[in-house]
This record gives sequence, C-alpha cells and structure tokens, in this order.
Amino acid sequence: MKMCKHIKQLLLTGLMLAGLFTHAQKDKVYRAQTLLSQKNADAARLCIDSAIAHPESAKMFETWTIRGYIYFEFYKKSDKSRLNSALRDTIVSSVKRSNALNPDEDFKGNNARLMGNIAGHYFNIAKYYGQDSLNFAWSNKAYEKFKETMKLSDPSFNFTQKDIEYYSAVGYIYSDQFNKDNNNTKALEIAKVALMKVLDLQPDDVSANMNMGLMYLNNGINLIKSIDDVPDFKQLDVIQENAVKLGRQSEKFLLKVYTKDNTNKKAVEALYYNYKLLNDDVKKLEFLEHCNALGIQVTTD
Repeated sequence: MKMCKHIKQLLLTGLMLAGLFTHAQKDKVYRAQTLLSQKNADAARLCIDSAIAHPESAKMFETWTIRGYIYFEFYKKSDKSRLNSALRDTIVSSVKRSNALNPDEDFKGNNARLMGNIAGHYFNIAKYYGQDSLNFAWSNKAYEKFKETMKLSDPSFNFTQKDIEYYSAVGYIYSDQFNKDNNNTKALEIAKVALMKVLDLQPDDVSANMNMGLMYLNNGINLIKSIDDVPDFKQLDVIQENAVKLGRQSEKFLLKVYTKDNTNKKAVEALYYNYKLLNDDVKKLEFLEHCNALGIQVTTD
C-alpha cells in the first residue's frame, strides 16, 4: 500500500511539473509578444525560437503568428527588396503553420495582413526586375510569388487588374527594346507573350494593341531594308512574303486602336507606313490624307 501511495505521489508530482513546464513554454510565447511590442526584436526572437522547439507551444497558432511578426522586423530592414530571402521564407512558413492550426479571427486577420505586406514587396520586386534591371526571368518569378503570397492573404483576390498592370508594363518595356534593336529577338518574344496576356484579359486595350502593331510593323520594315544585302533572288521573294505577313499582323492590331479612336495620331501614322509596307496604294493614300488632316508629317518616297 505504501508503495502504491508513493507511486501515485510521483505521478501527481510528474503531472504538476509537466503542467508547470507547459505553462512556462506558453509564457515564453506571450513574453516574445511583449518584447516585440517593446521593439526588442532580438530578445523576442530568442524567446519564440525556444517556444517553437517545444511540442506543446509548437501546437499553438499564436506561436507561429508571433514568430512571423518577429522575423518580419528583421526582414523589413534588410531583405524586403531581395528576390530570395531566407527571412521571408521563414515568415511565410510560419503563417502557413499558424493557418493550419485553425487560428481565431484576430490571428487569422493578423496572418492575412502580414501576407499582404509580403505580397506587396514581391510585386515591387517584380516591377524592379522588369523595368530597371530588364531581367524578365527574375521579374516573372517575383510576380508568381506575389500571386502565391497574395492568395494566402486573400484567397478570393481577383488578379485581373494586377495581371493587366504587370504584363502591360513588361510588354511596353520589351517592345520598346525590340523597336530600338530589331536584332533583339529575345525582347520581341517576351513582349509578345506579355502583351498577348493583356489582350486575352482585355482585347481592346489600346496600349497593348499599339505596341503589338508597332513591333510587327518595325519588324516588317527592317526586313524590307535588308533586301539590299541579299544577293539571292529566291531569298528576296521569301523576305518580301514574310514582310507582307508581318504587315498583315500589324494591321490587325493597329486597326483595333484606330477603330476605337480614328484621331489617334500614333495609330494613323503607323497604319500609313503599314499600307506603304503592304504596297496598298488605295489605303496608303487614304491614311496619307488622315495624316495631313491631323498635322502628322510622314515620308512619301
């Protein structure tokens, strides 16, 4: 009987100690939150890293949300403009873990706000690499990360306007690169893919149609200019045939702009040169008169 009583006492003591230990771990989570609010991120990180290592506090959604916010303090000072960031990855994985543990509405909202911030940073990175660094691969990777993270913030988010904004910018930049250097076929392909994404979403988009039309037109004009350097008469026929195909492609996009606004000077001028490329004398004269009426100076030779 005494032995049984002793064992029972040990079990009770063990349970009490386990309870105290679990309570201590939970205290670390809330201590980390307090330290974060006091702007002591270094001490907060030590607390939260200890808490996630314990199986009991690791089951708390609060632990992971607070961890995300603590690491955000370090991330925003050093990594928010980087495409690849271990700190950002830690924040995202922490929020995913918190969400998997069924957080209450307050913590769910905190998770959404944190992911919204991260998504905004990815979008800025995508714009930087697309516009300033002209690195489409990195820009596109950042944009896909923006969409992935934004879904964590708001699963019902409609990406249509963001897709139009992003791909319009990419299309404009790379079509401009191609128009300046028609040997830059990589820029041509990137621009075409980006602009077609815009037109799939918004078929009458003026900028996308204009840029597509100008790319095909400039490509056709430069093909004709290259004829002087081609000694093979059979090749000349192929070049002229390809130039006409490019002109027809250009016409299709430019007419969408012109039909929407027949006073668009850029479209009127481009169509004049396009019909000149196509050797369509009737249309060429028609658009020459349009150019004159709008005060657009063009070459007539």
